[in-house]
This record gives sequence, structure tokens and C-alpha cells, in this order.
Amino acid sequence: MAQYIESLDFTPVVPTPSPTVDIPKPHVEAEVKPELTWKPEQEPSWVDAEVEVSVATYQAYQILYYGFIALMGISGVDKFLRLMANWDTYVSPGIAKMLHVSPISLSMFAGLIELGVAVAIALKPRIGSWVFTGWMGLIVVNLLTMSGHYDMALQALAFAAAGFAFTRLSAECN
Repeated sequence: MAQYIESLDFTPVVPTPSPTVDIPKPHVEAEVKPELTWKPEQEPSWVDAEVEVSVATYQAYQILYYGFIALMGISGVDKFLRLMANWDTYVSPGIAKMLHVSPISLSMFAGLIELGVAVAIALKPRIGSWVFTGWMGLIVVNLLTMSGHYDMALQALAFAAAGFAFTRLSAECN
């Protein structure tokens, strides 16, 4: 890491006095070391640098990108239609009581969040991937507070791990 930081092209910028301001010179002749500053109009060369990504890496990114959009979109819509499952059974009664809402309302609210996550992944994968990973973590916590849903918690944990891998890929490929 230290070698990487040393290889970056940061040229020192010596502050120049403004023509309207008179700055008195020091009385003692001393060597003035230039102050390292960064002006916003001078971006380092690595800001817009392109990264070499292999075809397999980009394909893995695309699979996770489209897969997570579809996963969140379909599960979000199904929270309202209830064609695949009765989602109310996956809402922890303790969490519903703590939030003072019914399990039906909470599952519909979760559907709205999942639709939002799908849109976030589609528009901003770098941010949406983190939101997806966090949402899967909350689902794991919800499922672990109930008995009999540990298998679903394990699946949600696997999705969270895949979401974290997607965050790494989206940083390179997007």
C-alpha cells in the first residue's frame, strides 16, 4: 500500500499570493518548503483511470447485476400479490410488536423497500449493492428472531455474501 501511495503523482503546489494582497516577506532568510495542497481543478491522474477487468470478471458482475435487480423486483412485487408465498409468516412477531405494525403491513413495507433496492441497483450499482447487502443482513436478523426459519436465514446470509461480492465487482466494473 505504501508503495502504491508513493507511486501516485502528487505534485506539490506552491501557494501564490493574490495580486491584490500584499504579503510581507520574512525578515530571516529561510528556506520555504512548498506546502502540499490539492486544488479541485487539478484532479490526480488516477481519478478517471480505467481499470483492466477480465471478461470473466465482467460477466460475473453482469450476472449479479441483472440477477439482483430481478430478485429484488420480483420479491418486492410478490409481497403485494402473494403468488409465491405468504410473506406474513416470515415477519417476526416480536419485531412487528416492537414497531407497532401488523405483519401484513410490515411485509408490504418490505416490498416497497425491495422495489427501491432494485431501482438503486439498476441506477447506481455501487450504492445499490451496499443497500442490498444491508437489507439481506436485516432479513437474516428478522429470521433468526423466529424459530423454524433458520434455513431461510442461511439463504439470506448467502445472498448477503453474494451482495458483498457484488459491491467489490461494481467498484471495478462500473
